[in-house]
Amino acid sequence: MELFAIPFAGGSEHCYRDLEKHFTAIRMTVQALPGRGKLISQPCITAIDEMVDYLFQELRERFNQPYALFGHSMGAFIACMLSRKIHHEGLPMPRALMLSGRKAPSIKEHEIKHTMPSAQFRTMLQELGGVPDAVWQDEDIMTLFEPILRADFELLETYQYHQQQALDVPFYLFLGEDDEISAEQAQAWQKETSQPLTITYFKGGHFYFQKDAGLLAEMISEKLISQLETTSDSDARYYLAE
Repeated sequence: MELFAIPFAGGSEHCYRDLEKHFTAIRMTVQALPGRGKLISQPCITAIDEMVDYLFQELRERFNQPYALFGHSMGAFIACMLSRKIHHEGLPMPRALMLSGRKAPSIKEHEIKHTMPSAQFRTMLQELGGVPDAVWQDEDIMTLFEPILRADFELLETYQYHQQQALDVPFYLFLGEDDEISAEQAQAWQKETSQPLTITYFKGGHFYFQKDAGLLAEMISEKLISQLETTSDSDARYYLAE
């Protein structure tokens, strides 16, 4: 099975390299996004519909094989919206959505970040984590990196939620215990799937998997290889990763 992975905000096609190397039976393929990595010469995309259309065109010929979608933070949001596009176009759906570090699409963004002054924006990023110290310490890199992050936050913050038919796809949500995502914000993902939502908590914050990428890879592999076991129980199931 192929696992199409969508980068988090600011991430390129290399952003999951520590996670990718732990997969054996599953092939993880990280998608390149315009404005960074090998596509850095292209303009960033700041609207979710445009991003979904771009990824759909890139991947549509590969949806006839067994596949799943994975994304962390912004990537989780895009994965959900891409699944809706796939359903609308009548193509084979993913076997599962593996969603990490993101509240449900129905939860409105209360703080607009993409228009913050530079100093405030960078402070917010440091508190969120995930940016290597080497990047913070190099002003030239930050000058290049900041517009990419602003574009990604704009994509998230300008989205207007519209309730749609729930997708008949298993949703697996992975969260850090110390991330600023409430139980209600996590549980709201249930609106997007007709199957029971499974939530697993890991020790750590927003980028919990950077400390133990192998554990997340193992859990994703187990869930996919076990044929994405279904249940008639309509309640979300919660787990604590050890």
